[in-house]
Amino acid sequence: MAKCILCNKKIKFSRKCPALNEIICSTCCGSKKESEIQCTNNCNYLVEGQIKENKKQIMQLVKESFNNEFEDIYQDEKILRLVAPFEQFMFEKYYNHKDVTDEFVSCCYTKIYYYLDGRGSIYTFNEIEKDIFDEFNRIAEKTKMPIESQKLILLRMMKSVDSMTGGMFGNRMYLELLRNNFTGTGVVAEVMGKM
Repeated sequence: MAKCILCNKKIKFSRKCPALNEIICSTCCGSKKESEIQCTNNCNYLVEGQIKENKKQIMQLVKESFNNEFEDIYQDEKILRLVAPFEQFMFEKYYNHKDVTDEFVSCCYTKIYYYLDGRGSIYTFNEIEKDIFDEFNRIAEKTKMPIESQKLILLRMMKSVDSMTGGMFGNRMYLELLRNNFTGTGVVAEVMGKM
């Protein structure tokens, strides 16, 4: 069984630290990263940890934002010039794509948020995420939307995803909501019609 070079404890699941070029335990890795250990950018554990921490932070921001309906940014016509065509794009292009779930959309919006915030270098975008980001960016440029407003929009859209996902509609509620908004049909329309 391997021993951690830092705490000298025996470890079942060791990890090779690229910065130290030695075996360390997950406890030392987590507690000493970027303080006692001069981590390298190519360390998968560092990147995974940052992504996990970013996800926690963004979900906290989402939960804290827009609690008062009268402060909702969707009441601003300038904001809607970006949101409406972007969400229509999301519906038209990805409604029938079964791999695009609420969780996928939330993660994609998180990546875009941190990219706009200047902390997106740890993220890689797959083909679909790149397409979504490019369209968001295209509409933001067309509407001359400031970066801070773009970030608020992303938080607000994540709020929609977070508050709707799961339950009787499953993990594609956001796209179902967009279908209802743009066509007046779908699962949401059926349920609301029965109420």
